Amino acid sequence: MKRSIATLCALISVVLAAEVWAGPVEEVAQIAGPRLKAFQEGDVDAYAAALADNAVVNSSSSAFRIEGKEAIRAHFTEFFQMFPRRRFLVRQPIMRAYNDDLVISNSYGALNLTDQQGKLTAFHVRSVVVWSKLGGRWQIVDQHTSRLPVTP
Repeated sequence: MKRSIATLCALISVVLAAEVWAGPVEEVAQIAGPRLKAFQEGDVDAYAAALADNAVVNSSSSAFRIEGKEAIRAHFTEFFQMFPRRRFLVRQPIMRAYNDDLVISNSYGALNLTDQQGKLTAFHVRSVVVWSKLGGRWQIVDQHTSRLPVTP
């Protein structure tokens, strides 16, 4: 509970600070938070809204990369149908800006998926999201999520 409160306080601080001084990291954080919520709620349109038209996603749920916004949208539409309940708990997030139009976000997380029969499957994953400011708008150009190795 204390960790949840600390995380919420940190998120509120980031949002408030972003209003005072919104650099690249703060601008991306304002988009990434609602995007995570869209994933958990199964809102494919809101989840895909930040994708560039030529974005690429490497997902641990697909053997091959998924190329292009429409193909990614179709992939997650099917994924959300297969797993009507999803929960992603972010761990150790970090965002780094390399200039005014490139931000890279890394994190670890616990991904809990519940299928249509109610079976829960849990994974530990790592994720990298590359954001680029294209036409004055932050967009995801590359996203990679992979499962962490299982340790004995």
